[in-house]
Amino acid sequence: QTALSSASSAVYRSLRGRASWKSVTVLVPGNWPDTCVPAHSTIPSRGEKPDIKLGLPHPVYRDTPWTQQTKPCGQQGDFIYLSYRLFLDQNSYNQDTLAREWAKYRYGVFDEIGYFDDPVYPSCYYSDLTEEIQVNGCSDKLIAERGMCASGSLNISALVNPEAQTSLLFTNSHKVDKFCDASSHDRFAPTKHNNLCQRKSVMQIINQHPDFTNGSFMTNEPINTTPTVIYKRESLTRYVIVIEDTKDMIIRESWSYLRLAIRKWVVVQLQGEIEVALVSANETSATLLQKLTPLHTTAARDLLASNVPYTPGDSRAACLSCGINMAYKLLHDRSQMNGPASSVIVIIAPGTMEHVPELTELIPKLNKAHIRIASITYPSQVRPRSLDWLAEETDGVKYTVMETKYNMATSYISTYFKLTNVMWEIQRAFYQGDKSDLPIEIHRKEIIDNGQTSVVGSFVLDDSLGEPAKFTVLTHNTENPLIRSISLMSPSHRIYSTRSDALLSLKLLNIPANINETGTWTYTIERFPGSPQPHFVQVMATPRYSSAPVVNARLFTSKSFDDLILYAEVKRGEYPVLAAKVEVTVTKIGINGSVHRERFELMDTGSGDPDLMKGDGIYSRYFSACMGGTGEYTFEVTVSDNGNTAYTWQHGHTYEGPLVTDVPCCGSSMPAPTVEPLSPFQRVLPPVTLHIEKTDSVSGRVGDLHAVILPADLKARLIWTAPDMGGKSVVKYELKYANSIGDILDGFNSAFPWVHGSSPFPLTPGSETTFTLDFTKNPSLLDQTLYFAIRGFTDQSEQGKPGPISNWVRVNVPSPPPPPPVITSTSTAYPIWPPQQEESAVPNLAETFELNLEFILPVLIGILLLIIAIIIYCYFCFRKRAKKDTQANHPEKPLNVSIVPTENGNNINHQTPTTPNYEVNTSSTNVPSLPQYEVRVEDDPNKRYSMTPYEGVMPNGNLSGPGNYGNGNLTVINEYENRNNTLVREKTLSPYQSWTASQLLHEHERRQSPYGQVEDYSQYYPPPVPPLPNYQQEIYGPAGGHLPPPNQFMTYQPNPPLYTPSLQGSMSSVNSSERKRRNVTMV
Repeated sequence: QTALSSASSAVYRSLRGRASWKSVTVLVPGNWPDTCVPAHSTIPSRGEKPDIKLGLPHPVYRDTPWTQQTKPCGQQGDFIYLSYRLFLDQNSYNQDTLAREWAKYRYGVFDEIGYFDDPVYPSCYYSDLTEEIQVNGCSDKLIAERGMCASGSLNISALVNPEAQTSLLFTNSHKVDKFCDASSHDRFAPTKHNNLCQRKSVMQIINQHPDFTNGSFMTNEPINTTPTVIYKRESLTRYVIVIEDTKDMIIRESWSYLRLAIRKWVVVQLQGEIEVALVSANETSATLLQKLTPLHTTAARDLLASNVPYTPGDSRAACLSCGINMAYKLLHDRSQMNGPASSVIVIIAPGTMEHVPELTELIPKLNKAHIRIASITYPSQVRPRSLDWLAEETDGVKYTVMETKYNMATSYISTYFKLTNVMWEIQRAFYQGDKSDLPIEIHRKEIIDNGQTSVVGSFVLDDSLGEPAKFTVLTHNTENPLIRSISLMSPSHRIYSTRSDALLSLKLLNIPANINETGTWTYTIERFPGSPQPHFVQVMATPRYSSAPVVNARLFTSKSFDDLILYAEVKRGEYPVLAAKVEVTVTKIGINGSVHRERFELMDTGSGDPDLMKGDGIYSRYFSACMGGTGEYTFEVTVSDNGNTAYTWQHGHTYEGPLVTDVPCCGSSMPAPTVEPLSPFQRVLPPVTLHIEKTDSVSGRVGDLHAVILPADLKARLIWTAPDMGGKSVVKYELKYANSIGDILDGFNSAFPWVHGSSPFPLTPGSETTFTLDFTKNPSLLDQTLYFAIRGFTDQSEQGKPGPISNWVRVNVPSPPPPPPVITSTSTAYPIWPPQQEESAVPNLAETFELNLEFILPVLIGILLLIIAIIIYCYFCFRKRAKKDTQANHPEKPLNVSIVPTENGNNINHQTPTTPNYEVNTSSTNVPSLPQYEVRVEDDPNKRYSMTPYEGVMPNGNLSGPGNYGNGNLTVINEYENRNNTLVREKTLSPYQSWTASQLLHEHERRQSPYGQVEDYSQYYPPPVPPLPNYQQEIYGPAGGHLPPPNQFMTYQPNPPLYTPSLQGSMSSVNSSERKRRNVTMV
């Protein structure tokens, strides 16, 4: 209480006496006894949402108070986090620190201090007012630097003037207890507040808040700043379900789905201390179907669910104000009698009219009684306005579930599935107690009829989840679910295949398995083909203990000007989940039933617009109706581990050192301590439906522009994150520079465009973009201090509307140093360097050749490809040369054959070979069968060949004419196996394969006659084939032998033989020898 009173006084001083805390509600944990509170008693909570959380020291902030801010400037943050150790010693608590965090949380302002090594919000910077480095901050007195910027460690307390009074967002030392206003604010300092709040002062943003716009806090009289501290405990939730009872509620099976969803919610899902009532609203009045009833017994739950009408009424309009007013009276009267509780009105209807004064008048009365509305626009929006505005006005939750048509009489079962999930989320939103008592969905899968009769899936149960857990399959047809079997296998390979029909009345098939084993579970579902409706597999599990680190995700939205921003918070326990995949599916149903779909991913980039900090587990992105047009858009978000790449901070990594209350964190990104990978996970968030107008505004600003100077190359590199231009990609950039910060920010249109080279290349949103400023193309800009800024366009045309201007960045590229002097032996030597009357040589060369990255990179790639091509060419050349050398060094081995005559295809006894007696019949036109010879190849003794000579011999010994050419009567070798004399194959042998050396030499001498060229008769006759050798000493036999001498084969020539008998002697010498195996060589 002492800390809260001092903090309220600090808030009062920081806001210049305009506001303080009137009351503070402390929610006591459910497991704390009443003796922990001063009055030893608590009262039931009304469902208050905490503004400040107390917990263990943070791994990054340690004991320093901090605020989670995710929305744009001027919008309230998420919460303030305080370490419990701050309240153990009153001397360690600084009330001004909590006042600072309250301003950030309540009014949406940001720090006015820099951070060490932050590229966007540096701790020190150079301004355009002085050449000396300055400390980044805001104060009404001059901030001394004292050389600390060079050391990299700043002691803010030592730098602030002792008489300074601002700003608390810079420091809380000395007399500082207020925020900067317009008189003390530095618009151009690169602080986080300037970058995100359009360079307005902190007090300007605070004065625009609804707390001060009506002037109700303007007073000069002192007020009591001591707040009233109330201790409450979450204990009870009261629901009143208001259903519209008209014809608009029934579209095919929508009403029966609603009855089943309410029964499932009341009988199965609702947990804890619950009281529920049921009201229906018709055209003129409201009907109480069931009074507020505690759901302590199964009978009470069944009775409530049974009072939902079987069919809706016949009217077309409903008095929703009548139903809400009756619900208000039920909740108000019960609070008067039994004490306060978290009071919620769940209204289900197809929308409201544009102007309903009766409903508008009820809003203040509901807010005063702390009654919130949870709206479900169902089964379609048949009226101009959805129910979302009722939830927004009462700080409730809003959902939309649209009926989907299967045929004229049947709705898709997905309608019922979405409705039950939305009602489950309503319980989680208003549950009074420890949220770890509620199960969470860890797996979901839709099974459609795609021809597969067997479907296999899996889910991972990590060590923080367990019983109670449930595996269910949703089916449309309860009498014939069209499922043959269901089996579930645990990580230890235990099979669960027993099916339970206990929940079949709710269209659910259940596997009663003990889902408590950590690891990967696998299920197999055998379906009958031809199922018209899908099946939905859903797995629920419960955290094992209250502080179990379970992955949770939530979807929320905000507005920046006219564009919608989508946010998804993904955390395991209190620690952010990094590198997760957050996929958004957008659906818009047209008037004629057409469907417009978009799909994109949310990003955690820390670019400043819209994502404020990288690494905080908040994923965001813009969305606009530029593509789909004005209408109702439904957003469905699926969060997954991104293929086992997601990770988080190590669980249990809690700081336990000395008290640390001044950690300077965090600017554009949050540093990550020790991290660990995450098990595969999947979270499907409930759909959100919003009405979005199509506008011409362009959002998306480059908020993280920073520069790196490359003095050796006379260049500077600009780096930024490609902006999300209101849900669209940037198509071009406009980069400009000026000589002062004011000229580049306030006079961007008149600043100098960067025309020295190409323009920045646009990339997809979230991509890191770099651009090199080449000062060699304009050396006159060297040594000048320039200030750059950039903005994007979504249209290539000249009339395209630009996006906001980025933050500024300072660039100063120095000139190259002069060449070193040349040391000479005499003073009369001529100087090597000419007088410095012209520009540097490096810029001249750069101007001549225009060498920049865009030119050098293609040239390098081309040279590399050329070198690779030359290497490949040389490699094949060497291969070819090596092959030729191998052939030259290793000539072909001669083929050694032995020829043995055969008779009728049978071998003659090789022991006593005899010479066959073949006689040429010259008196008959029929040429007798020519002899066959068996040829043995020395390299392969297992093979023998049968060889038949050419049969083109005329009875007179001459060759046959052209008419008999090509009859296949050339010398042929038949292959036999040595073992069984079986013919294997038959092929024609060339003369080089079948002739002896003397025969080849004879043919060579015939062709190369020294008497001149013999007339070529090859066009009429085939070349002559010398006879095969017999197995006598003389290869051609005696003169009276059966085969004609070689010259007989020359009788076809018209001229006498052109060879001399002396040549025959050479042939005889070649053919002499008694060798029976001859070496056939090619001549």
